Amino acid sequence: MSYRTLDARVWATNCLTDGELIYAFVKDNVLEDEERAIDTMERALRGEALPTDSYPKEAYVKSEYHHYKKLPDIFSAGGLWVVSGRFAEVLRRFELGQTGLYPVKLFHHDRKTPFEGEYFTLAFGETKDTFVPEESPKVRKIPFTKKDLWGLKHSDNEYGLAFEGRVMQGADLWMEKKLRHVFFLSDRLVEALKAEKLTKPLKPYRCRVVSNLH
Repeated sequence: MSYRTLDARVWATNCLTDGELIYAFVKDNVLEDEERAIDTMERALRGEALPTDSYPKEAYVKSEYHHYKKLPDIFSAGGLWVVSGRFAEVLRRFELGQTGLYPVKLFHHDRKTPFEGEYFTLAFGETKDTFVPEESPKVRKIPFTKKDLWGLKHSDNEYGLAFEGRVMQGADLWMEKKLRHVFFLSDRLVEALKAEKLTKPLKPYRCRVVSNLH
C-alpha cells in the first residue's frame, strides 16, 4: 500500500515516560480504595473516559525526604497526570471531548501545607484509531499481546510516526488506540501552548499525516 504525505501536521509528546516529570505523591483515592485507584490510573493512560469521582480531590507528597519547591506545569503526581492552572486555561480553549480537567489540591508531606496555585488532574478521555504503523519506522510491536499494539523504539521520533488524514478531526488532545505511553496534540493547541511558554516539559515532536494513494 502506498501513501503520500499531506500538508498537515499533528504533534506527539513522550512526557508520559519522562522520569523528570514523575513526582512522588500519594492520592486520597488510593487511601480510600487502592484497587479502584490503580484501575483508574491504568484506564486513564489508555484514554478511557471515567466518572469524575474516579479521580482524587487531594494528593500529598509521599515522603518527608521529597522536598519539591516548585512543580512543573504538567507532571505525574503518583501515577495520574496533573497540569497547572495556566496549562489548564489554554486547554479549555480547545476541543477536549471527554477529557476532563478536575481540580486537585496538592499538599506537602505534612498534608497541611498546600502548594501555591491551582492544579487539575488531566483525565484523558479521547482516543483515535488513525495510526499507520507501516509508515512509522521508529516503532516496534509490543510483544506478548494479542492486540495490535505498538511502542516507540527511540526518544527521537521527529516525523517518525504517521497517521491517516482523519486524525485532523475531533479532539485537540488524544491518545491513539494502537500506541502506548504517548499522547497527541493538534497543531493549533501546540501553537497556543508555545505562545504561553508551556511546551518545554512536553518536548513535542512533529508527526506525519498521510493519505492512502489507492
